[in-house]
Amino acid sequence: MRGTGFLVSLAIAACAAEPAPRAPAHPLAIRIEPAGDASRLVLTAAAGWKIGARLKPALDTREGLVFRFDAKRLTPDSAYFAEPPTTLLPGRLSVVKGTLRASVCAAGERVCRVVTMTVRSEK
Repeated sequence: MRGTGFLVSLAIAACAAEPAPRAPAHPLAIRIEPAGDASRLVLTAAAGWKIGARLKPALDTREGLVFRFDAKRLTPDSAYFAEPPTTLLPGRLSVVKGTLRASVCAAGERVCRVVTMTVRSEK
């Protein structure tokens, strides 16, 4: 009889638990824009996500170059970008390949996570 009470309590607890919100497959996206003789990469966050500014996002290219993203406007605590961060790459590019590392936070979370993703971005 004692075991039955435990199983009922376990079943009630399982039903009362709310499912964890699902994170988007990619909380970040990169787009390429022409910038004179260069190419500007613009990093944007999915709806409900913020890009951390304390650890600047970086793109490591397959050629071994590292490009850091930055923006002029940050949140008042300087923790997040208040506008999409950008970086300039030399030349007019139509495709960018590399590895992106950035800190992102879901809305309402106080702890950010580092995201590493393979990039193959086209105009």
